[in-house]
Amino acid sequence: MFKIIRISMLSILLSLTGLSFSQCPQPDQVLRPDYKDGWGDNSQSKSGSLRPGDTYEMNFIAQAGLKYRITLLSGVGPYTDDNIDFQLVGSEVSKVEENGKMVYKRQEVVYFDSRNQGEGEKMTFSSPTTRKLKLKMQLNGVEDSKLIQCVIVFVETKRELQVGF
Repeated sequence: MFKIIRISMLSILLSLTGLSFSQCPQPDQVLRPDYKDGWGDNSQSKSGSLRPGDTYEMNFIAQAGLKYRITLLSGVGPYTDDNIDFQLVGSEVSKVEENGKMVYKRQEVVYFDSRNQGEGEKMTFSSPTTRKLKLKMQLNGVEDSKLIQCVIVFVETKRELQVGF
């Protein structure tokens, strides 16, 4: 009898622990691509958990000939874009003079910053060549908060219209 009570208590404890550390939903469970306008989902969409004040960098490959639209949401239940900031960052090589010699330096360039984004404006871009970019995101709020929130990065793609021969 004591063994059955012990096993029951252990199973209840494990199930409650599992509920408190449950995973964030997949991006396609929260957002849907705008199929009517030609957008489709992309396999680079991700979700994960962050605490307020935490930052995360996600590598991202932008392929030539595709137009991208990226949406970031965060929260616990209803997901919004109110408390997350992000930047789309790439690198460019430039020729500079150092100690009388011409050398090539790689510099980080911010292509998009959500803090400069207008209300309701979506981030869309395309790249003339295939390149590796970074998506830097930061969850806003009280930094020592223990509340873990889900962050959803939803990437949509669309073929660019090719005009010409």
